[in-house]
Amino acid sequence: MRTLGSERGLALPMVILIIAVLTVLVAAGFSAASSERRVNANEEATLDAFTTAETALELFLARRDSFGFTASPPAVTESTRIVFTGAYADVVLRQMRVDTVAQRWGYVVRSHAVNTVKALRGTPGAERTVAEYAVWQPGTMSILSSWTSLSGLHKNGASSMGTGGFDGCGKMPAVAGVAVPTNPGYTQNGSGTAPQGNPPVLNVAPTPAQMADQVKIDWAGISSGTAVTPDITIPPGSWPAFSDPNYWPVIKVNGNFALPGDGQGTLIVTGSLTISGNITWRGVLLVGDNLTSNGNNGVDGATVTGLNVKLGQTLPQGDVGNGTKRYNYNSCNVANAMSKMAQLVGYTNAWVDNWPTY
Repeated sequence: MRTLGSERGLALPMVILIIAVLTVLVAAGFSAASSERRVNANEEATLDAFTTAETALELFLARRDSFGFTASPPAVTESTRIVFTGAYADVVLRQMRVDTVAQRWGYVVRSHAVNTVKALRGTPGAERTVAEYAVWQPGTMSILSSWTSLSGLHKNGASSMGTGGFDGCGKMPAVAGVAVPTNPGYTQNGSGTAPQGNPPVLNVAPTPAQMADQVKIDWAGISSGTAVTPDITIPPGSWPAFSDPNYWPVIKVNGNFALPGDGQGTLIVTGSLTISGNITWRGVLLVGDNLTSNGNNGVDGATVTGLNVKLGQTLPQGDVGNGTKRYNYNSCNVANAMSKMAQLVGYTNAWVDNWPTY
């Protein structure tokens, strides 16, 4: 028969056992919650590092020049650190292949991201590395002729037209001297020398509207500023000095413009352009309306006018003007002008996650 004393003796150990079990269960619960929190925090930090690495890689591919790298093609090695809020990424470009004949340069671009905000106290910041193979693609331009006019051309006077489709650089086959629609075509008053090239005059299509489809230039994107990012926009910018012979900028002029002096690069004029006096432009000339050339001037490169026809506008036949002209095809000047359009392009299915780093 149990006594009251014996029952009291069993109660205390039972209470202690229950407290111990509850303590273990609570500790286990806290430990599980802490472990789950750590796992979730680590996964979130790793994902953040991955996003940072991928973002930095894409920024470098799309805007390499904004980080101070302007060599064309890129150097054997280039590297920069891109800083984000709470993280940074070290981007390294390394040359892997060179094919100067095909004008293609292969690179691998690696982006290693580090989170500077730690997920939990006492743990290192998350890191992630991604990489992508890319090719340097020089800017290109489809050249129909030395002077391509979607509105047609008319030459006044007995002086030489001087529009030559034979490459002044001597590297590329000859193009047409003039490319125009059949109606209104190319007309000339006086006994001046006719355009020279292969053929001298190319009638691209019956009408300006039909010719517009044959001129492979994204004029809508260029004139709106979405297809090309200019180095100088006028207004509000001003005409450069061109004191550096290696300076081939992209200049965009909104509206009509009179060329103030010699220059080189890519000149985009959304309205009409007038060239007077003894002025020469080297490179590419893109004009929305017509170009009036008064005096002994010209372009060594490639000229395209009447591009607003591609926007549905109707333009009168372009009036070349009086005086000896020097509108000649030069593939080297075109290539120099197009160097601003070159870019790194990632290969399809050539993106790698967790590129090894040491």
